[in-house]
Amino acid sequence: MKTKSLLLLLLLFVSITSYSQAFFGGVALGGTTSQIDGDHNNGFHKVGFTGGAFVGLELSDIFEAQFEIKYIQKGAKSSADDPYQFKIHLEYVELPLVASANLGFLNINGHDLDWITFEAGASVDVLIKTNQRTLGGNEPSSRWKGLCFNGILGVKFNLDKKKLQLGARVITSINSAYAGNFSDYGTHRFGQFGAFNDVLELVLYYRFK
Repeated sequence: MKTKSLLLLLLLFVSITSYSQAFFGGVALGGTTSQIDGDHNNGFHKVGFTGGAFVGLELSDIFEAQFEIKYIQKGAKSSADDPYQFKIHLEYVELPLVASANLGFLNINGHDLDWITFEAGASVDVLIKTNQRTLGGNEPSSRWKGLCFNGILGVKFNLDKKKLQLGARVITSINSAYAGNFSDYGTHRFGQFGAFNDVLELVLYYRFK
């Protein structure tokens, strides 16, 4: 219910800000592949879904800022040849805030690069559902943290000026997504041991204006 309320509020905000000249809004839909760094099973084997809405502000002809609210699936899955088959399914409400720079000011051999935009930012993930499955069946999955913080790097390709964009992102956890003690067998990142979400994301962004 909380997730639906947040999505409805953002969609209302998108519809209102679409009438402002400096603001824009739209919807996003795409897919993910993910892994959990620290489970000793490297590889982006877990396929998932992401979608939501966004609002943004045009700061200049080059720079923009964008806030999003999206549903996103993360987690990990063992490789096909792993004898210990498992799957960790994590669902989040993701709240990214990114700044972007369009390369339209560059010209190579007479061709403007206004169809490429680079972006960087951060996001907060709110955990809404978990599920862990092994060969022995489902396992308790309550030891995952309710909040995770992430760094974002990405690139967007303008398919129809800026009305339709294809975005590719790397999203990586800053803090451990796991609430248990990983000091003996986890991975070390940013001064802590733990299990960290890593996601590759491919999304279509459609602007209402």
